Parts: sequence; C-alpha cells; structure tokens
Amino acid sequence: MGLLKLLAFPVTLPMWVARVSRDEAERQLYDVGAIGRQLADLERQHRDGELDDETFAVLEEDLLARWMEAREYHRRREQAGDDSPAE
Repeated sequence: MGLLKLLAFPVTLPMWVARVSRDEAERQLYDVGAIGRQLADLERQHRDGELDDETFAVLEEDLLARWMEAREYHRRREQAGDDSPAE
C-alpha cells in the first residue's frame, strides 16, 4: 500500500496544494473580522480626508457586500454542520 501511495504522489500532491490554497483563499475572503477592520480603516481614511465622498461610497458598498456575503457563507456552513469550506 505504501508503494501505491508513493506512485500516486505526483497526482495527489497538486490536488492537496490546490485544496489548501482554496481553503486559505476562502478563509481570507470570508473573514468577517478582517472585513470589519477594513471598514473601520476606510472610515478613518474618509474622516481624515484621505478619501473623497464618492470613492468612500464605492469602497464602502463593496466592503458591505463582502461582509453580507461572508455572513451568509458562515451561516450556510453552520447550518450544514460542515467544518470544511463550502463549495
């Protein structure tokens, strides 16, 4: 059985790397805390005059959409009772 695993390694390694990469990308994309920190930073930049109203509105809308999507993602995973990233 060990030899079979060794022979399959060239196929299983890229699959494992792809799965780990996908999981990490999803973790970062759907991190509600990180999105909240980005929103707070965006508000600080706007308050300090680093962003004009129009730019702030566009960026805030994008972050709020990501935040809502992340909450839905976590809700679906919780309902499914699944610890692995949702498909």
